Amino acid sequence: MILYYLDASAWIKRYCAEEGTTNIARLFDAGPAIACSALGLVEVLSTLTRKGKAREMRPGDTRTKCREAERDFEVFHKVFLTPALLKRACECARRHGLRGADTVHLASCLELRRLDWGSEATVVMVSSDVELLAGAAECGLATRNPEEGLVVLPA
Repeated sequence: MILYYLDASAWIKRYCAEEGTTNIARLFDAGPAIACSALGLVEVLSTLTRKGKAREMRPGDTRTKCREAERDFEVFHKVFLTPALLKRACECARRHGLRGADTVHLASCLELRRLDWGSEATVVMVSSDVELLAGAAECGLATRNPEEGLVVLPA
């Protein structure tokens, strides 16, 4: 089993056309297991709303895309901020010097890897943030950048 962890920089590409959007569409079309921190939902909704306020999107499109993101999140494997995850995120912050939200995403992805998904399970960090991807790689996570090519790994 492959579990794809999307941070907001990758997930937003599902709703906004930008570099890497096609690769994220292919990932969702393939129907794999996808995970994200609850923080990711907040970030995506915030980005969509800000784009609407800046008139980069029509108001109706903003509302529709926010509902789509909330529906998508319903089927994601969710990671919530717990005291243990907060501790791990603080360790990631000290070790990697990432931005705050990125440390929460890295800690969330590491938490998923810690869980028992079976001996053949792989957790893949999907992000457009090269610093976050570097931190994830340092931690031994598989990584994919949707702006650099296909995201979906062979099963």
